[in-house]
Amino acid sequence: MEYPYVIIIGTGIMLIMAMFIVLFVMYYQRKQIEQQMRVKDMEAEFQRKLLEVSMASTEAERRRIAQDLHDDIGALLSVTKLTFNALYGQLGSKDQAERLAKQVREALDETISHVRRISRELVPTTLERFGLPAALQEFAAKSIGSHTVRITFGYSGDENIRLEPKVELMLYRVAQELINNALKHSGGTNVHVQLSLPPETFGLVVEDNGHGFNLQEAHTRPSPGLGLDSIEGRLRVINGKINYETGPQKGCRAVVELRQLVLFEKAKKRDVEKA
Repeated sequence: MEYPYVIIIGTGIMLIMAMFIVLFVMYYQRKQIEQQMRVKDMEAEFQRKLLEVSMASTEAERRRIAQDLHDDIGALLSVTKLTFNALYGQLGSKDQAERLAKQVREALDETISHVRRISRELVPTTLERFGLPAALQEFAAKSIGSHTVRITFGYSGDENIRLEPKVELMLYRVAQELINNALKHSGGTNVHVQLSLPPETFGLVVEDNGHGFNLQEAHTRPSPGLGLDSIEGRLRVINGKINYETGPQKGCRAVVELRQLVLFEKAKKRDVEKA
């Protein structure tokens, strides 16, 4: 008569052991999943840091080249122009010589202008001194001169607010890339840039009325055009993302979002037109 009790007790012990084994396996699997998630987070953070270092190195190289252009080549060209002007005064009244001298002087002026423009584009001094709204307004105004496309800039928010310098620089480079994409590839006639800063919600939108593009095809190409990888990489550095509203013959609307907005300081005074 004792055998049934022994079987019941043994069965109960086995069930308890089986339950413990199941719970242990579940716990172990949970820990494995958590570990994998931690590893993925660490890898993502490492990639972000690596990208940030790469971007910082690129900007440092831009700054060095701009400094060399301004200090060395720009100075040499200015000295050359002064020397040439002195020589020009000694030419007398020979028509052909004066005509050639005028052409050379115009070429020097144009070269100096290009060197200054390239230097400013490599290191946007307006951005450093006056902030993102003024820099974007200036870039949009300069882009109009070399294209038939109409570019407009709208701004809302406190114009004295400054973001963290790294964030401002990355947003400026992203806006540059988006505007250049619209000018070169959209085939449209209008490009509008809209920037919103606190006390309103942050927002950066670049839209055009061009022929648009197939976003999925652009991402699946072996070498994606339009600088999409560069744009997304810069935004990852500052915990941002971009959404495209586009399609064939539908134009393109690019919306930049930031997961965290860090205010840095007050901007220096400069007139910025509001939308």
